[in-house]
Amino acid sequence: MTVVDRMIRCRTRAESPAPEPEPLLPNGFEFTKRPSARAARWTRTGWRALLVLSVLLLLTLVVQNVRANNRATSATPAAAVDPDAARVAAATFAADYLSHDPLAAPGAGQAALRRDLAPGGDPARLSFAGTGWLSADVVVPGLVTALDSAHAVVAVEVRVSVGVPASAAAVPAATTAAPAVSGRMADAPALPPSYQITATEWLPLPVPVVQTDTGVLVDVAGPVFSADPAPALTPATESDSSATEATRGWARTLFTSYAASSTSGAYLSAPGVNLAGLAGAVTVTDVTAWSLTMPDPAGLRTGTATVGWTFAPAADLTTSQTYSVTTTSSDTRWYATALGTATRT
Repeated sequence: MTVVDRMIRCRTRAESPAPEPEPLLPNGFEFTKRPSARAARWTRTGWRALLVLSVLLLLTLVVQNVRANNRATSATPAAAVDPDAARVAAATFAADYLSHDPLAAPGAGQAALRRDLAPGGDPARLSFAGTGWLSADVVVPGLVTALDSAHAVVAVEVRVSVGVPASAAAVPAATTAAPAVSGRMADAPALPPSYQITATEWLPLPVPVVQTDTGVLVDVAGPVFSADPAPALTPATESDSSATEATRGWARTLFTSYAASSTSGAYLSAPGVNLAGLAGAVTVTDVTAWSLTMPDPAGLRTGTATVGWTFAPAADLTTSQTYSVTTTSSDTRWYATALGTATRT
């Protein structure tokens, strides 16, 4: 090899590029295969389908909510006792109820009560007895408290006049039954000639009413003397005989204090409950019946009391009324949380 050939060969070696270094292998998640075109296409299709399903589900929920709101708006609300009809029934009954003619034949005023009393009610139980005379001349129906779709309580204020014989010798014998009259009968006795009015006062009278097939009538329990809000409607539940006997004396004390609006009544009512009472308009003759139910989950019990009232010493007038008393207990002591008409489902 000549010198020239050697020079050309060395020059060729010098001009040839350096060999490229071997690439480094990736590590971790970088060492993956590049997805194929088919796999990428299926992935895009899956995401699109999921998005479409999500949109459809959202639209379905929106449509269902709109339909539910429309149904709630257009649905007919549960029927409730008409307040005007309730006031008329309560006022009419209160005027006849707080009327007593000692000269009339026994049961003379019961026909007027029976007309406005719901089926099952006993007008004889609601009547007054005695030689005293009682008449309502002003009746003011007020607040109507709905208990449910069929029951309500009307707060009625009634002005009554009470009369007695001028002397013990002037007490006349009862007359025969009054003759029948046309039209809608009412019980509004005139003051007997030998009688004199001894008191004129306002009486608070919550009247329970119920919606029946024939209209709004007075519930079978009848009204009571009370100036306090009506207790809540309670279902008929099993009575607790031991608790009933343990609280029988407490119940009498409660109504005795309630009649007089005595300060001692504050110790018989639950904290925060202020029972107005009757300010001595009537007094208790006896609590002839008392029953206390088993406690509900909140620890409240419902007591039912038949209370005898008298207008004595102002007049010889007596009657009985059925009350509902909501009670609670703490440290063996009993407290009233509500007191009023005995309306049950």
